[in-house]
Amino acid sequence: MANKRSIAAIIPSEFTVTSSARIATLWSNYGHIHRVHVEPNNGPTSRSSPSSSSSLTLILKSIHPPSLSSDPSESHVRKLLSYNVERWFYHHYSHLLPHQVKVAKVYTSNADDDGNLLLEDLSIGYAFPASGSLGKEATMCVLKWLAGFHGTFFRVHHRPPQDGVALRLVPAPKEWKGDERVEGVWKRGCYWYLDTRREELEDMDKEEYAWLLPWVEKVNNAIESEIEKSGTLLHGDVKGANIVFNRDPYSHRRRAQLNTDPGSLPPLQCALYDFQYVGLGLGVLDLIYFLGTSVESALLSKNEAELLRFYYSSLSEVVVSEEIQIQTYEEFLRQWDLAVVDWYRFMAGWGFWGNDEWVEKRAKSVVAKWNEGSPMV
Repeated sequence: MANKRSIAAIIPSEFTVTSSARIATLWSNYGHIHRVHVEPNNGPTSRSSPSSSSSLTLILKSIHPPSLSSDPSESHVRKLLSYNVERWFYHHYSHLLPHQVKVAKVYTSNADDDGNLLLEDLSIGYAFPASGSLGKEATMCVLKWLAGFHGTFFRVHHRPPQDGVALRLVPAPKEWKGDERVEGVWKRGCYWYLDTRREELEDMDKEEYAWLLPWVEKVNNAIESEIEKSGTLLHGDVKGANIVFNRDPYSHRRRAQLNTDPGSLPPLQCALYDFQYVGLGLGVLDLIYFLGTSVESALLSKNEAELLRFYYSSLSEVVVSEEIQIQTYEEFLRQWDLAVVDWYRFMAGWGFWGNDEWVEKRAKSVVAKWNEGSPMV
């Protein structure tokens, strides 16, 4: 168990630890998260230290997974590699994001290679987590963030090294050799793509999903092809639990009750964290995961087209280089259809949650369209 002394040994020498507290245990007890209160020491300000001399709080993510057996499960290897992927992204690529696409600043610790990740405490400026289905304002806010993230890394796999750092790709868990050093982002971002879920696919009821199964491999192949043409980096796990806001994202509900003026509130902004599944993919895969799990169901039923158009317009504003052309809106919508069916495939094998009824209805309508001869891409 980490204590103040062991945590102090991890914190950079320009800080003095005044107190710390464990605030969370990672999934399957793979480690812990600590909030660490520090004060900058007198002396030259390093690149990683803040300009202010006041005390501040940091977040320490300390990974200590169970020992790797001679025949580890795919799930265990996925988690094990994911923490290395997250550290690599924070240290090598997160600084490329514009300030509007807020992520935690990373600090160089004294034990980065020993399963530790030291980050800015987002709760200071973004104290309001997404604790339920999001309304339209908050949904638009997250879509704007995603457009900025995807736009920053659009076609990154076809671009020269970013800020001197070449893109490195980590293979799927089943392809990883235990003695390989893990450096880079996932070759395929997110945790639910087909090649990591084939056992679940085999267990799906063949009769119940007869309408879906003939399209599973076709969808996966089409996504792979589209990534080559218009891929980007995905966050990979865009759910409410990984989103925080600068003010209450549910205040619209209370404003209706209290009849308060929405103009009196600051603009809503968000930040995202947990980059364990960052990697190459299509931006629509982040979209379907977010919209399918974390927004009000009525919003999807009534405003799907508006939400998609808003994201695409925001993406177009970010990708302005003459050398990089984003897909047309019609191509984007066909990619969206692929993502809807692919997300439903995952839920059918793993379990249904979120806006699953809406996703099922949309997936069936997409497949029906394909059966009638409409092009997939």
